[in-house]
Amino acid sequence: MIIKSIDSPIEHGQKKGNPNALMHFGVGLSSKQRDLLLKLPDFDSKALVEKNAVSMSDLSALTAFTGDEFAMFTKNKKRLIIRGNANSVNIDIDTAKSLAADGYRWSGHTHPGIGEFSLVASDGDFEILSSFPQTQSVIYNSLGNHEVFY
Repeated sequence: MIIKSIDSPIEHGQKKGNPNALMHFGVGLSSKQRDLLLKLPDFDSKALVEKNAVSMSDLSALTAFTGDEFAMFTKNKKRLIIRGNANSVNIDIDTAKSLAADGYRWSGHTHPGIGEFSLVASDGDFEILSSFPQTQSVIYNSLGNHEVFY
């Protein structure tokens, strides 16, 4: 790419919906992310969507936009998305065990923030993970960075 002027804005070419660009340049959500957010208007809202309709990167962008955590659970070709608040998603051990018994897998969740500590799993994250027949899940932060936890 040839830059014609030093005055060209750095955000030129940043795509809407990219969590990093959203945090640093305020480029905004993509249309699919806006549509999902409309289905998740407040704390503890839930949306069941097609598997190909949402990714963890989309949830990271929603976290960058709202400052809230989001969790994703996958079963076959469906994803259950749950909106939390700035500190947690309303999933307790009984709910997690019920989701697992119904065939869901915990695909991942988000933590608001941009530092390395935003990617650290909490004690509660490990407790919820132990409710599922899987050994790992993932945390995304507001920049779209992620870390697998075991």
